[in-house]
Amino acid sequence: MNGLNKILLEGRVEDAKQYFENAVGGMSDESEEIFGHFVYSDPSGNHKYLMWMVKMYDKEWNRTTPNDIASLVQRFHKNVNRLTIAFIMNMDMFAPSGKISTSPKNIDSYDDISQLERVLDEVDSVQTKKQKDEEAKSGVDKLYEDDRWLLVRPNTYEGSCYYGSSTKWCTASKDAPQHFDSYSKTGNLYYIIDKTKDVGDFFKIALHKNWDGQEDWYDRADNELRQETEDAIRSLLPIGLIKSLEKDHGDAPQKKLKTLQEFQGELSGYIGNNPKLQTISTESGIWEYERDSFSGVWSWNSKDDKSKRAHIQATPFWDGRNEIPFDYIDEEGGQDFSIVAGPESMETTHLRQHDYLNPITDRYRADDWNARAFLRQIYFPLLKQQLNKDFFKDLSGSDYSTWTPSTDFSTFQFKYPPREGTMTQKFTDYLKGNPRRTSQQFYDEVLGYPKPRGHNNSFFSSIKDSGIVKMERQGRQFVYSLGPNYTAWTKGMLLRT
Repeated sequence: MNGLNKILLEGRVEDAKQYFENAVGGMSDESEEIFGHFVYSDPSGNHKYLMWMVKMYDKEWNRTTPNDIASLVQRFHKNVNRLTIAFIMNMDMFAPSGKISTSPKNIDSYDDISQLERVLDEVDSVQTKKQKDEEAKSGVDKLYEDDRWLLVRPNTYEGSCYYGSSTKWCTASKDAPQHFDSYSKTGNLYYIIDKTKDVGDFFKIALHKNWDGQEDWYDRADNELRQETEDAIRSLLPIGLIKSLEKDHGDAPQKKLKTLQEFQGELSGYIGNNPKLQTISTESGIWEYERDSFSGVWSWNSKDDKSKRAHIQATPFWDGRNEIPFDYIDEEGGQDFSIVAGPESMETTHLRQHDYLNPITDRYRADDWNARAFLRQIYFPLLKQQLNKDFFKDLSGSDYSTWTPSTDFSTFQFKYPPREGTMTQKFTDYLKGNPRRTSQQFYDEVLGYPKPRGHNNSFFSSIKDSGIVKMERQGRQFVYSLGPNYTAWTKGMLLRT
């Protein structure tokens, strides 16, 4: 069953990406960033909203933003159980036979953004303040209360916003749940409230207790308290409140972040058990992984260099440091190479360090997600960036062109020469004499039958990614010609990374 679910998730992502790529006329860096944002923002856990988001962006890109679309979908997901047929019919704005009136919980029933906004605005308007308050209160644990003091631990964003009202805490700011989620991953968040307001502007205090025991105290303006102010506030708190706080934090499951050395060991185990990760293709050729069992040093050795001199040492978090050193020492007295990717390189827009150092808690993530995400999104891109430099091309004696598939599910390698009778051979031969042709024309003129909808989409996407062919917009169609990597391919100098 897990295998079927995985195939379903992968299929949804691939279909949505193919649609998006066709809509924007090829994937640029900006398009990749937008699509990645949609994937990351889908709140369903199984990508069921992804296709709707890319379709809406294609349809209304000049009137909305990716952030607005993602926020709207998150509102829909949060309120989906309220979207009953009876609720929609009471709105009296949709035809009884329309898709929305029969399937309001299906996001595909909404043809445009304005329809969904109207329905969600109606949901917000009919929910009374009392209902909202009750829902918010249910999202916290009340740990202590007397005539003056109240201590709560918010477990939901709504609960955080309710008890964090009249503050500037980022964890209680409207339309920004990511801050609450981020703090919750690294420790417990507590709100200490003086109901009498006798302490003036400090009547609401936010306290974040990290899993390693560190405490950060914030006033209503979201300023971190100075030590003397923190001590003064602490001296006013009743013993019962302090004991309740310490007991709750002590009893909580400790989601302590891995140390860099612990994670480095996890990475070594993961790459050591995955032979497919032990060979990488770069512009300077093919390199093979080797780990010294005594020192723990990671080395990459060039397969193209027959003298066995071309190699690079690149051990993530070496000696517990938050960095990756890239080193080559010429033992014959030539030029050395040394560069360090520092802490700023150890995370990206979509992968923060606390994410991959945090224990896995998301049931949709595999146990090896941390290591896999770090290697694919941070380590390998940094390693290839160094090995693509002229220094290593000269060292290995190789200068390749490389390509990366836009989807994780592509299996195409495009070895040269292609086997006779394959799509690769037929399509490239066709384009040599017939540039700027559509895939439909190729089917009609070469294969002899109309192209079925969606047929061989993965092939056309991958051969375009490879640069063997290029795709351009011509009116409302996309046409293909031989691409910038065609010559390198025919010389056997094109590698998939």
